Amino acid sequence: MINTAWRVALGVVASSAFFWGVAGAVDLGLERTRNGYALPDGSGWYNLAVFAGFIVAYFSVASLTDTTAGRHAALVPAAGAWFGVVSCLLIGQQTRHWVAAAVVALIGSALPLVVHRRNRTRRARLGTDGPT
Repeated sequence: MINTAWRVALGVVASSAFFWGVAGAVDLGLERTRNGYALPDGSGWYNLAVFAGFIVAYFSVASLTDTTAGRHAALVPAAGAWFGVVSCLLIGQQTRHWVAAAVVALIGSALPLVVHRRNRTRRARLGTDGPT
């Protein structure tokens, strides 16, 4: 993908799908199987959203941070995380939903800082650490 706008849109949609899948997994809970723990039957869409969303979001956000996409590229995964917070609290109001929403909010707040520091370190290493 050459166009930055498409990568941003894909990153937001994929990270939103990932965090929506996490919210659904929290709602369904885990069940014990012979091989360990898994999501119960009927959680196919949540499984697909978690795995596909993670893979697509990882590569789109990595491609945004490896190029000169600008300083606002760090907000791409945060937008998906905040969608996950809202989804988690709309699905349920039990303690596990609130804990999951708090963890996802923490991740959503930390991701822009991590991406920003990564870009800043890269620019400093290249000797171009100036105002952007």
